[in-house]
Amino acid sequence: VQLSLSMAQCALAGRVSRCAASPAWRLTRQPTAPPRGRPSRSARVSAASSDVDVLASELVSAVAARPANDARVLELIDALAAARAPVNPAAFDGAFEVVWSEGTMAWRALVAGAIQRVAGKCRAGQQFRFGGVNAALNFAELFGGAVTITAEGVFRPVAEVADTENPNALSQDARHPLGFEVQIAGGDVSAFGRTTALPICGPGEFEVLYSDENVRVFKSSGGIAVQRPSDWRRDVCATKR
Repeated sequence: VQLSLSMAQCALAGRVSRCAASPAWRLTRQPTAPPRGRPSRSARVSAASSDVDVLASELVSAVAARPANDARVLELIDALAAARAPVNPAAFDGAFEVVWSEGTMAWRALVAGAIQRVAGKCRAGQQFRFGGVNAALNFAELFGGAVTITAEGVFRPVAEVADTENPNALSQDARHPLGFEVQIAGGDVSAFGRTTALPICGPGEFEVLYSDENVRVFKSSGGIAVQRPSDWRRDVCATKR
């Protein structure tokens, strides 16, 4: 449970503190730029769509391999981020769960086989929903779903990729990587049919290096995670206390 609390506090926002006064939005962060020496955008246009599809398909296969070739996964992520693919709305439709990660993210442990042998089936992921108020939800399940930890709040794009008339929406010509800021409002832990609130809140930031309907690459101060579509649904039957 301590591991999952750590995830609920930091995975979604990069860094989230115990509840305290929250600063105002800071729309100043620049999305990650492609490494120097890469071909110019105009030079990539003709083959971009087909190349990106191939790279994304290979990434899905690479993270599914056991064991995964971490070096190759990172190469594919770098190539996809550098391709500056346009936004695919399907990448923000429903929950996505982590299938591979690197860095210090708490969910790296949850997708590891050693942890799952002790704690049963575990999974973690995120759900983003654009709308009047953009909703962000981070989830983690332990013991085959017997224990669920969530952290939720609101998010919006940084100015560089936001719509000029609606700062909560992405601009029509926005391209990856996509920078976002998030404000966590709270969280909870559900176990044995009861839900208890967690005193976590605060600001954070993250990037989506690449996304489509089949795969999403998430980056925060804790590292990088590759996510695939998930059938996770929030349990609305738990009793709060």
